[in-house]
Amino acid sequence: MTVPPPAAPDPAVDAAPRRRGVLVRGLVALTDRVPTGWLAGILTAVFLGVTAAFGGLAAVAAPPVPEIEVGDTHRSGQFALTVERAVLIDELSDAGVFTEDGERVLVVVLTVENVWDRAQPAGSFAGSTGVVGAVRIAQLGDAPADAVARLDDATVAPYLQPGVPAELVLTWAVEDDAFADGDLLQLELRDSSLYEGQLITYGQQWEDPVLAARLTVEVADVGAGADAEAGAG
Repeated sequence: MTVPPPAAPDPAVDAAPRRRGVLVRGLVALTDRVPTGWLAGILTAVFLGVTAAFGGLAAVAAPPVPEIEVGDTHRSGQFALTVERAVLIDELSDAGVFTEDGERVLVVVLTVENVWDRAQPAGSFAGSTGVVGAVRIAQLGDAPADAVARLDDATVAPYLQPGVPAELVLTWAVEDDAFADGDLLQLELRDSSLYEGQLITYGQQWEDPVLAARLTVEVADVGAGADAEAGAG
């Protein structure tokens, strides 16, 4: 009986394990040569690419900024602010703001309570902190108030004691035709974050104000003011 010779090996089948072995050895060699930091970046890029392809990194819409009304109280970890009214007046130097020819004074009257556990200045350096840093008028861009004072005794840049509400006036010197009676001011209220000083600075401070609420208030033009009218009478 004749035994048939063994079948010749199939080159395609025989080459597959060799190819896999070469590929594995190549990947090992590649990873040996690539810095570890690069590998992390490559894996991150692959993850982001796959995630984005499935919509996993779709942008999350920022929550809308709350719209409040005149008389509503906006509370942060620093202040409770209640805007009462806005007026346009010829001058108000007693409150620390001074005008030049062709200017008048725009005033925002508000009640402020310091809700922190220590006294805070209503004014601030460069207008970025304190009550001055917490209020902006959209029509004036990022311009801080020129001055802040108490309404009852005209103390300029007062300190606010914890838990003691104070009625304040924020004032801006503006062009005399910039605003008129009945105009609507778009006010922006900003919240600051509390930071612990390190290295150069020490202690805690409120910084980095961000928009937290908006409201609209109508301007009342009071001319020269009640005192001037009483004196003229």
